[in-house]
Amino acid sequence: MWCPGCGIGTVVNIFIQTIEKLNVDVEKLCVLSGIGCTGKIVDYLKFNSAYRVNGNVLQYASELKLKNPDKKVVVFLNDVDFMMAGADDLMNIGTKGMDVFVIYINNFIYYVLVEHRVLLKTPFMGTTIDKSSTSPFNIPHLAKSCGARYVARWTPLHVRRLMYSMRDALQRHGLSFVEVVSPCLIYYASDGIVGRSFDRMKFFHDNAVIKHNEPIENLDIRSQDKVIVGEFIDEREK
Repeated sequence: MWCPGCGIGTVVNIFIQTIEKLNVDVEKLCVLSGIGCTGKIVDYLKFNSAYRVNGNVLQYASELKLKNPDKKVVVFLNDVDFMMAGADDLMNIGTKGMDVFVIYINNFIYYVLVEHRVLLKTPFMGTTIDKSSTSPFNIPHLAKSCGARYVARWTPLHVRRLMYSMRDALQRHGLSFVEVVSPCLIYYASDGIVGRSFDRMKFFHDNAVIKHNEPIENLDIRSQDKVIVGEFIDEREK
């Protein structure tokens, strides 16, 4: 399904390995996804799962959690999913302390949604979209502001560290949030610069800096030459 070198397959692989290593009872797990390429994730999982193509996946996650308080809800998001949902439902999950684990695959396609909206307003007219506006938010900061008790960021290169973060997130109570920086091959890397799998991994290696416990105010990708990754928030229960 996914392009060679796309980080989604790697994230799904790591997620499945994490579930196996933790020996999680899959009957107590619900996995949700939205639209686009991440929406196909649930097709490859044998867990209780569903995808929302015309609705708010975060709102559905909170409703599902309220109806099934004994289950751990895992949500796979991309940029478009989050733009459709907004921060309100993420904040609702966080403030109510729901056991929801959000895996946000930051595929940098925000401008695609913007372009679509512009074209709807100006049919049959060309327009130029500034692709530098690919991620309008400091995602970890936003997650913390919405009440996340565990926040981390990795790339598809950091497979073992990503597994550790997924392990920790699955075992924490409340909202857990892990961002995976993995630009879409079609919209971002189609110029061939980092299009091949090997080149993409080298790009992540050369441009990611691990800084655990870095203040979340410093994690805005737009203002940095390097992508800061690591584990930033871990509020364990006393």
